[in-house]
Amino acid sequence: MNSDPEQNNASTPRRYRGPEGLGEDAARSLEQGSRSGESLGGVEEEAILRQWAEESGCLITELDWADHRLISDSTSEHEVRYRIGDHRAMKRTWPGTFGFVPKKVKGKWIHQNALPSEYLHRQSLQNEIFGDSIRLEGAMVSSGSGHFVLVGQPAGGLSLVISQPWLDAIDPEEPHPDDKQIASHLADRGFESLSGSFFGWRNEDYGYVILDAKSDNFISTPKGIMPIDLLITEYAAA
Repeated sequence: MNSDPEQNNASTPRRYRGPEGLGEDAARSLEQGSRSGESLGGVEEEAILRQWAEESGCLITELDWADHRLISDSTSEHEVRYRIGDHRAMKRTWPGTFGFVPKKVKGKWIHQNALPSEYLHRQSLQNEIFGDSIRLEGAMVSSGSGHFVLVGQPAGGLSLVISQPWLDAIDPEEPHPDDKQIASHLADRGFESLSGSFFGWRNEDYGYVILDAKSDNFISTPKGIMPIDLLITEYAAA
């Protein structure tokens, strides 16, 4: 873990920070859109990011997306494909949705729908905490909802597209670490188990909260245990 996470992309407010610096243009667009001091809603953030994608040449077409091999279209957050050219997993959020993040409700940490900015920040935190290399590739606009349909999911809309290194397991037959290995991995990074949550962990020093830290969200690789999709946020640490 970095000794001072505030040093990364320090000119960009943390809540708008994009993954691995490659989301900084998108983050700046969101920042400029909220200079009135008022928080942006999901509709406003989507409009800003769509304009950013169009103007920056980062609007990905369905045809471009179809060039990559389909891996999974049955998860609750992403459609996942494989980009052979640089051995990376490509993930797009379901149209009109941006995954989930931990939020504290009535004293308990639960997962709730994320704003686009919260989703970007979540990916940035995964890079920061675990040394991942998630990138913001761009955005897509779709007319349908994809194969996996969430209750209340809009029929079309903006998707954010990220990529991360494809993780090769030490043992493809048993790619995931067990709960004890995960607990040790997180404890080494200053996390303690968070009671009353769904596979939750908290780091009091940095004010990080992780949910969904279950076995199938990690891979045992030759370089060690690496996460796939963790729900991460931060709060005002004591």
